[in-house]
Formats: sequence, structure tokens, C-alpha cells
Amino acid sequence: MSVILKMVPPGFTFLCCCLVAFFSSVTPPASGLPLHTSPGRVSAAAGKDAVLPCRLATSVDPFRVMAVEWSRVDGPSPLIVHVLRNGEELVKEKALQYLRRTAIMEDGSLKLLGVQRRDSGTYRCVLLRGSSVEDEVLVSLIVAQVSEVNMSVRRTPANELLVYCESSGWSPEPLISLLDASGDVLAAETASAVRPDGLHSVRALANVAAAKAALTGNGTLICRVEIPGMSLASENKIYVTDEFDPPEAGLGCYFVLVVAVALVCVVVFVVPVPTIEKLRSLLHRLTVFCVRLIAQQSDGEQEQLLLGGQRYTEYGDFTKVDTKGASDDTARANNLLSGGIVASNELAERDLKEMLKYKENLVSVGEALCVHPALIAGIISRQSQAGTKLSANGYGKSDPNCFGLMQISKYYHAIKGDPFSKDHVDQGVTFLIQLVKTMRRTKRDWTKEQQLKGALACYIAGEDKVIPLEYDEVDSVTPHKDFASDVVARAKWFARNGF
Repeated sequence: MSVILKMVPPGFTFLCCCLVAFFSSVTPPASGLPLHTSPGRVSAAAGKDAVLPCRLATSVDPFRVMAVEWSRVDGPSPLIVHVLRNGEELVKEKALQYLRRTAIMEDGSLKLLGVQRRDSGTYRCVLLRGSSVEDEVLVSLIVAQVSEVNMSVRRTPANELLVYCESSGWSPEPLISLLDASGDVLAAETASAVRPDGLHSVRALANVAAAKAALTGNGTLICRVEIPGMSLASENKIYVTDEFDPPEAGLGCYFVLVVAVALVCVVVFVVPVPTIEKLRSLLHRLTVFCVRLIAQQSDGEQEQLLLGGQRYTEYGDFTKVDTKGASDDTARANNLLSGGIVASNELAERDLKEMLKYKENLVSVGEALCVHPALIAGIISRQSQAGTKLSANGYGKSDPNCFGLMQISKYYHAIKGDPFSKDHVDQGVTFLIQLVKTMRRTKRDWTKEQQLKGALACYIAGEDKVIPLEYDEVDSVTPHKDFASDVVARAKWFARNGF
């Protein structure tokens, strides 16, 4: 799996096709040895199972263990976690938060299922032999929040190749680094931030040209995010190559014209006048044909090529995506009698005045990321009605967990910029591109336009709900069962009205 980036000499059409495949892996949590003088330490990733050891100071046959008591002791009063007597659990005094989440292993160790951040704390194991205490052990459990790592590659207007890496939703604070295929750390700009929910976000940026080792060997770049001292990490890999485009067809016309003119200059002195007239006529028709061809190519470039040389249709042509427009439910929610494309058009028109305030940012981001500004406008119109449905703090009035024009969830992304900023729009569009690439990997038999519509459904409903579906079902899991269709219909309207 690779990222393919094409660089061409000046004067040639600049095409950039980015196909990124990500491979994420989380290393298993470390298991610490509990101490008798101070708490042992166990680390675990949220959502995984954790084993808290209750090891004895002396070797004892585990099958002779008659009673074990586990409790949590870091709060104002101990909480009963698990009590075992003669092979039977006593649940009467067990804290509710541990019901059906614990099991005692043969050696008295506690298995805690599906740990969450609230489970972090100090636990005490008391092992009884008859009526006497055989051993007592303290174990400190630290539950870490581990998230996926996202990577992307972009070209700047100056034709620099930049690699971005970001991950959001970590606890405790992680470290981020970019490495080459040999595992050597590359020079990169890094930053970290704390989200409103207390989780950490990190990001890194590297110039591939400056990090020359990144393009040697097999050209693999690795982004790793890890929690120091806990053996918990997540990483992605990306493969980068550069190659040149072949000459343009338009240059062939120039070559043919030059040859034709030279031929006329040669034969003018050796052939009869009638033949020369025929050659002149042929040369004239050839010239007209080439001029028209070059003009058509130029017109196409003006319509399709963006800053950085990429096409609006790189991730699918939204104008070719089938759509039924807004559903009746969406229409009624917006005081319209019925749904359809007409309803989507009316809803888009309502937002036009406000949307024009952000047009410059939409065009700038669209050019940089090869996504049509009208499609971005369609998403913003559906998500926040061009910002008119945002609270004073920038979060949605209907969903206080989603931020900005494009309604980005704070639980899955590190919030960037203010709610109306270019940075915010850039983040939302980058997220959409990642979803398109996900659809490409998982729905290889779909057309680019079908993959784009699937990505739009993922934008609001999540990949886990959309990927198992057939193409004609993608909107079945979105709000009002029409999100992707409504966005496409609105985008087509914005494309016809200034975007």
C-alpha cells in the first residue's frame, strides 16, 4: 500500500494522486509485578481486560487458596471488588461498578474486564488461609486512553511535500514521533494540546525533502504515538514515492505542426504549385485542429486543475453522484412540506448569504486539498446551516459535542482553530478525504462516485456502520436517512450559484 505523488517539470500539467493506506497497531499492555512495600503497577488500554496479580511472598499451591478478597482502597472508603469463599463469589457487598466485570484466577489474581479510565486506582488483594491472612498485596492500575493515528500527505503551493500526523483522545499525555523505515527518528515539528474533556491531542509535521532518509530504502514513514513508561503505543505507516508524468498530448500537436511547416518549406521548391496549395490547405486544417485541441485542454485545466496541480475529481466527481435530495423528515424539520432535490435546493439557498462569508476559506482549502468548494459548502449547509445553528462557544445548538461549521466531534478529533476558521474547514475536509480512502480500501468494486457518497455517510454515521452496507443502503444509518444525498444535492446547487 502506498502514497503516490507525481512531480512534473515546469510547463507540464501537474497531477497529484494520493492513495494512502494506514496500518494501525497497538502493543499489548505491560504487566507489572506488585510489591509488598509499595503498590505494584499494571497498565492497560481502555476497553481491554486487565489482570491484577496477587502473588504470594512464598510459593503456595494455587489450588489450596480458600479465600481471596479484592477491594479498591484509593477512595474515602474501600470498595468491595470481588470476594471469593470456598470457590464461590459473595456478591452482596460488591460495588455496582464491578458487577459482572470481575473473575478470580487460580493464583488469586483479579481479572477486570473492559477497563475504563474510572477504574484507575489502587487495589488491595488479601489472601486468606483458614482464618489467617496469608498475604496482602497492593496493585496500582493505570488505565490509559489509546487512539488511532492519522497520517496525510500534502503539497504546498511551493511544491514542498509535507507529512502530517495527528492523534486525539489520549490519557496520560503521550509522545509523538516520526521515524523512517530503519526506526530512526526524523526531524519534525510537534505540538500537544488538552481537549475540553481532559484528553490529550498530539500532532507532528515533517518536510520530506528535509528528512532525506525518509525517501531512501523502501520510502516508509512511520508515525508513532506512545505513553512513556507504559508500553502502550499506536502507530501508522505510509509509503511515499515520486514519479514523473509523461508528456502532454498537447505537445504532440506542437511537434506535428513544426514537422508539417518544415515539410512545406522543403517541398515548396521541388513540387508543382497545385500540390503546394493542397499542402497549405492540409496545414491550415491541422493548425485549426491543434489550436482547438489545445484550447479545450486549457479550458479543462481551468475547470479541473487546482492549486498544487490536483483535480477536483480526485476523490470522485460529486456532480455525478446520484441523489434523491432531502428526505421528507429533513424537509419537515426545516418547515418545508416535502423533501427531494427541490427541498435541498431551497435549504441551500437559505444558507447562501451566510455561506458567502466563508467562500474564500472554502475555495482556498478546496484548492489545496482537491475537494470542490461546493461540496464543502454542501456539508456546512447540512451540518450547521452555514454557522447559524452554532452556540456562542462554537459548538452545535443541537449537539454540544460537535464543533464549528463542519460539526467536528470533540470526542474523536483534536479541535483546531475557531469555529469559522480556515483551519477548522481544513480539518473537516481532511477527515472527509480519509474516509474516502477508507472506502477505497474496503469497497474496491465501487466507483469513485459511490465511494465518495459512502464517505459522506461515514462522515456523520461512522465507518463501522457504513462499511457493512451495500451502496444503496449507505444513507439508511444517517440522520433522517438522507445525509449523503442531501449534501450532494445542496453541493450541486452551490456549484451552480457561485461556488
